[in-house]
Amino acid sequence: MTETVRDDEHDCDDDRDSPTHMDHHPLPAGSTVTTIYGEGRIMSCRTDIYVVKLAFGTAYLRPSAVLCSVLAAEKSAYTTQRMDDDNTKLDRPNDKLMIGTQSLYLFFRLHQILCRRIGIARKLAFEVKNDPSLQTLVEQMPGQYGSGAAAGKRRYDAFLSLVYALLDGGTGGAAEGGKFEDRVRSLLGHGGYELATMDKLISHILKNIQSMANDDTMWSLVQLFRRHLDAGGFKPEAFRHEAAYLSDGEHMYAFQLCPIHKDRGDKSVLYVENLGVIVGSEEEDSLPSDPPVEETKTEEPISKRQKR
Repeated sequence: MTETVRDDEHDCDDDRDSPTHMDHHPLPAGSTVTTIYGEGRIMSCRTDIYVVKLAFGTAYLRPSAVLCSVLAAEKSAYTTQRMDDDNTKLDRPNDKLMIGTQSLYLFFRLHQILCRRIGIARKLAFEVKNDPSLQTLVEQMPGQYGSGAAAGKRRYDAFLSLVYALLDGGTGGAAEGGKFEDRVRSLLGHGGYELATMDKLISHILKNIQSMANDDTMWSLVQLFRRHLDAGGFKPEAFRHEAAYLSDGEHMYAFQLCPIHKDRGDKSVLYVENLGVIVGSEEEDSLPSDPPVEETKTEEPISKRQKR
C-alpha cells in the first residue's frame, strides 16, 4: 500500500512573491533528494511543488521540504566505450567499487573511529547502573532506580545531545574550556576518557568533508563511480584506467564494499587497497594494445568539475 503526502502549510500564491521563490532553481526530474519524509527521487516539478517518489508512496512537496539533492551523474562517452571494451567484472556482483583520494581514505578511518566511540558511549551508558562505584560520581538520571534499560537509554540520549550540539557549532560553549569533557565524565564516569576528545574528532571529520567537497579530482572520481553504478555494474579495468586519467598524479586508494549476511540484516565489509600513484602505470600498460592517437575518435573523459 502506498501513501500520498502533501506539503500544504502555506498558500502557493503567497510564496510566488517571496525572495525564496524568485531565487529558486527547479531541480530536474530524476534527481535524488533527501526530504523531511526521507530519501526519494524527483518525478516532476509543478509550479513550486515537487512530485517526489518516496519509499512509501508519492509526495507533493514545496522546495523548503527538500533538504538536499544529488544531481544525475554527468554522461561520458569515454566511460561508455571503456566499459563496452572491458570484459572484467567483480567476483561478487553485489559489491561496489570506488577509487578515491587520500582524503576519502582519511574520511573512512575517521568515521570508523567515530562509530567505535559511539559504541563505547552506548556500552558505558547501560553499564553505569551496574557499577556501585559510579553511583556517587555520575549524574543521576530520571528513573535511575527503575528499569535499567530505560535509565541507560536516557543516559545515552543525553550523551548524543552533546554530540548534536557539537554538530550545531558547539552551542552553549559545550566544547570550550573543558566543559565537554566534564559533561561526558558526569554522564558516563571515568571510563569515558576516550570520548573526551569527541569534539576534536568531529571537527576533523567536518574539515575533511569540506576538503573533499572542494576537491575537483575527488568530484570527478565520484562522477565516475556513479556512472558505473547507473550502468548496473562495475568494470574494474575500465574503472581503474579512467581513474588513473582523472587522478592528476595523486595518491589513490581502492575501496570495495562487500555486503554479507543478507539474512541477518544490512551488514557489509569495506576492503581498502593502497594503489599509490597509478597514472604512470596505467598509461604504460595501455600502450601495447591501444590504437594510434589519430585513429581514436572517442570523447576524452571529463577531468574537472564544471564551473557553477
